[in-house]
Parts: sequence; C-alpha cells; structure tokens
Amino acid sequence: MSLHHRLRRFRQLVEYGGVRGAMWMAGALPLPLASAIGAGVGRFAFDVVRMRRAVSVDNITRALGVPAAEAAVIGRSSYANLGRSFMEFAAFRHLDRRRLLACADYEGLEHLERVRAAGKGAILASGHFGHWELWPAGLVAHGFPVDFLVGQQTNERIDDVMNDLRRRQGAEIITRTSALRKVMQSLAQGRFVALLFDQDARKGGVMVEFLGRPASTVRGPALFAVRRGCPVVPIFIFREKGRHRVIIEPPQYPDPALDEDAAVLDLTRRCSDRLTDQVRRHPAEYFWPHRRWKTTATA
Repeated sequence: MSLHHRLRRFRQLVEYGGVRGAMWMAGALPLPLASAIGAGVGRFAFDVVRMRRAVSVDNITRALGVPAAEAAVIGRSSYANLGRSFMEFAAFRHLDRRRLLACADYEGLEHLERVRAAGKGAILASGHFGHWELWPAGLVAHGFPVDFLVGQQTNERIDDVMNDLRRRQGAEIITRTSALRKVMQSLAQGRFVALLFDQDARKGGVMVEFLGRPASTVRGPALFAVRRGCPVVPIFIFREKGRHRVIIEPPQYPDPALDEDAAVLDLTRRCSDRLTDQVRRHPAEYFWPHRRWKTTATA
C-alpha cells in the first residue's frame, strides 16, 4: 500500500472517530451543551484552522456586498451554526418523536397537506441553509411520507453512519446513483422527496442567478416536477430565539405553457430566487465554504 493510501485511510479513520465521538457526546451531554461545544468547534475551525475561511469571506463579500471585516463576522457565525447543527444531527439516535418535534416550530404545514391530498407527490427543495438535516426528519415526525435524496460522502464509513442517523428518524434514503428511477417511483406513490439543490452543477446544470450572480444549478428538482406534473415546495430552516423555525413556502408549479427545457429553467430560477431571499435575510445560516459559483456561464 502506498504512502498516499495509508495517509488517506488514516485520515478517514480520524474523521470516523470524530463522528463517533460527536455521537457519544451528543447522547452523554444535555443537547444545549453539546450544541454549544459544536459552535465552539466551528469557531475554532474558522479562526484557528482557517478551514476554507478565504473562500467563505470572498463568497460573502461578493454575494452580499459587505466589506471583508463584516463578511468575516458572518462567516464565523456560519461556522458556529454548522458546528451546532452537526452536534444536533449526531443526537438523532437519541431523540424520540416527541423530542424531535420539540426542536422546531413549523409554519406552512397546510401547504403540504394540500399537496398530499392531490396525490402526485412533491419535491421538497432547500439549500445548505440552517440545520438542513432537521426539517426532513421533523416532517416525518409530523406524519408526512418523506424520502431524502442524498449525496455520497467520500468516507464510506461516515456515509453509512449519516444515513443510519437519517433512517432512525424514519426518512427513506435515495442515493444519487439510483435517483431518477427512485425519485419518480416515490412521486408516483404520492410521497415527498426532500433534497438540496444549491451545489455547483458544473456543465450539466442550468445557469440561473443566485445571490445576484450566475450559478450552475442542478436540473433535477425542476425536471422531476415537470415530468411528474407535481410542485416543488421550497422549505427553509433557521434559528430563532434558541429554537429552529421551519418555513414551508407555497408550492411552485411548473408552467404548463412552456416546453420541458424552458419549464425546467423557469422553475429552477424561481426556486433559486426563494433561496436567495432567505440567505439575504439570514446570512449566518448559510454554508458559505462551498465554491458555489465555480462554474461560469462561459465554462
């Protein structure tokens, strides 16, 4: 085995050990204390380790039009939020339905009730915003049939642990390798498919504005909705007065007057606009380290 592979395996073991340690801590300590420790780790990563700090500050500065000093304050809060959310996610194995529901207030559940009554299913779309792992689990606890379309971690052990935590709260998992078939099956059964649509989609995406800049955005959410004739429901979660608040926005339906490509572009643009609005309202809730605008319109 080469030195490169040895180092990679060692790093993966360290990462896995960190996740298992966080899971133990989240169960052994009161959740508010574990969450506070997570926030401290996030600030440490930003201030000392400086993990993608420059990328985050640059993204914030360009997206929000603020000076670098203010961007750093927002970035530090964002990393703290990420640390809190990670510890709260690690606690999933210790939370029963009652405790899970007590974590957040939900606004707009009536939108999902109406969509469920229509029987065509729906895409529940959000971004890497707030505690994005919590709201799908919370909707399952409310009695909605939710499948979660997830990406795959490079560390297979961590991937297995994360999916196990999601399943413990009742969410069914769809991986990207079987996404098209599984998502369409779920929608045909009247189920909801939760996903995040704000990562750079490279050349395979559609270019729409996000926070005032063209960004390659995944076609999947809108394409599923157009082909199924179901809506995309934007959902966002953020912290408010020591709790989480989940906003379920009115469904966004495909425009039947447009052909498929135009309808996908139109629906993707509308969803991106909804995420833009929420990020501008709560910038410290967004995950800024991602190179969201890496793919240019001329790439």
